[in-house]
Amino acid sequence: MMVVLMTVDTSSNSSFSRVLPGLQLAVDSTSLGEFKTCPRKYYYSIVLGWQPRATSVHLVFGILLHQGREDYEKARCTGLGHEEALRKALRETLRRTWNAELARPWSSGDANKNRLTLVRTLVWLLDEHGPDDPLATIVLANGHPAVELSFRFDSGMVASTGEAFTLCGHLDRLVELNGERFVNDIKSTKSTISASFFHQYAPDNQFSMYNLAGQVAFGVPVSGVVVDACQVAVSFSRFERGLVQRTQAQLDEWLVDTGSWLRTMDTAAQTGHWPQNDKACHHYGGCQFRPVCSRPPAAREQWLQADYVRRVWDPLILRGDV
Repeated sequence: MMVVLMTVDTSSNSSFSRVLPGLQLAVDSTSLGEFKTCPRKYYYSIVLGWQPRATSVHLVFGILLHQGREDYEKARCTGLGHEEALRKALRETLRRTWNAELARPWSSGDANKNRLTLVRTLVWLLDEHGPDDPLATIVLANGHPAVELSFRFDSGMVASTGEAFTLCGHLDRLVELNGERFVNDIKSTKSTISASFFHQYAPDNQFSMYNLAGQVAFGVPVSGVVVDACQVAVSFSRFERGLVQRTQAQLDEWLVDTGSWLRTMDTAAQTGHWPQNDKACHHYGGCQFRPVCSRPPAAREQWLQADYVRRVWDPLILRGDV
């Protein structure tokens, strides 16, 4: 029996079809990852745009750390030395983590990831990889550093509406080492960094798309993703660097598999049925929509409106200079 969950209005999101509401045509790794994990979770978070009222501290910390490194790279590209660029990045980070409305610093409520550990991690990370980093940030034709780059390219797949599927997203940084080019990404964790930390990204949806994007969207023969891993603890921050690579055969396989996922996404939009993957409900401490899915179907919209807020996840919104 077909189950129609709720009325879908995606008119304010440019990544969705104007012919078939609920069909996302411009798909990034976050959207695709949500759908792979659970179509129902994808429906709530991406199609309907619901998110918990309290934003994840891990997400906020990661965004702030990326922004700080972006500030540093842009300052270095203008000719500033390491210390001057570091101070500029630090000033911007302190500004971003000041709550002007409440006249106090950002309070995360987390002993590991907070304003103090953010500043410490940023300073130590840039001290370690800033002055003499063998990874040289690529400078774009417009003279700007290749940081926070938006990309989009034709997937080669067409939806039931006749519209093309586009793969899109954002790369943190493009770098060069010994004549080879890489995507560079920062990941923070509370756990001890070992070989298994880097192994979790092989295979991985996000990094496969990053490798492909470097080749297709920017015409750069990317040799892999260099991961700057940051272990953030109460009293210290520790760093390790690892390389995650894909062969061309692996990328080809990922793209074929992605076509299957997009066709399934298309079918869900046509039927209005987004099946629940109840084997994923308890992953990573529990899905944020588990309290909703545990309720009878007729009561779920009421729970969403009471405990969640709306936001638009539109991966076509540009960042950086591309």
